[in-house]
Amino acid sequence: MIIFDPLISKLESGPLPKPEFEHCLCRLKGHFDYEIDSKRLKSFGLGVVEDDDKVCLKTYKNSYKDEIYCVVDIETNGNSPVKNQIIEIGAVKMKNGEMIDRFESYIYADYIPSSISRLTNIEVSDLKDAPSLKETLIKFREFLGDCVFVAHNVSFDYSFISTSLEVIGEKKLLNRRLCTVNLSRKAIKAQKHGLGFLREYLNIDVGDHHRAYSDAMSAAMVLKECFKNIPDYVECTEDLIRYSNGQLKKK
Repeated sequence: MIIFDPLISKLESGPLPKPEFEHCLCRLKGHFDYEIDSKRLKSFGLGVVEDDDKVCLKTYKNSYKDEIYCVVDIETNGNSPVKNQIIEIGAVKMKNGEMIDRFESYIYADYIPSSISRLTNIEVSDLKDAPSLKETLIKFREFLGDCVFVAHNVSFDYSFISTSLEVIGEKKLLNRRLCTVNLSRKAIKAQKHGLGFLREYLNIDVGDHHRAYSDAMSAAMVLKECFKNIPDYVECTEDLIRYSNGQLKKK
């Protein structure tokens, strides 16, 4: 990820002159044994749009209402993606407030602490025929594409998946990300903004809490509710990301 930071930092600031974008790509060449171009960036999750003289993140071009969001949740058998692993992953793609696709899978593991089993109701026996971590994460990455990665407390799910990809020999994620905890604090007037509380507050009934797919669905419903209260000065998806982080001033 660090090798991409200068390029991402420049793109986050707005449209980049094409020669400067190409210069950034040239500086990446020494780190890879293949060509880095827009198509390759997209395969890593970073969507860019090119015209004759400018390059920008697609999240600057897309209206936040028309963006495709991939809302994700994971269950794990511990807190370290290096020592522990994901045991279940669930995700839904949302566009214009409607679900357009879904992803759900157990992941093989031979150990689950009793505290995790009590929380999730997932037992080792449930995972004995599940696909491997590598197989599942490669399929998930294909599903995710260059969508905006959304989760309730996005830093945990995003970093755990991204580091897990690196553990299995794949590249980390470069997707733009959006946290529904942060966004709900701005768009939903509630006493608390944890997912369990918001499920009750918004009457969300999509399955058991602390299961990956149902929690992904719950976060997607929170996102949909947030969209009812987004101010007019939020226009593109990048605006929405900055608004959620308290970085966007009223235009």
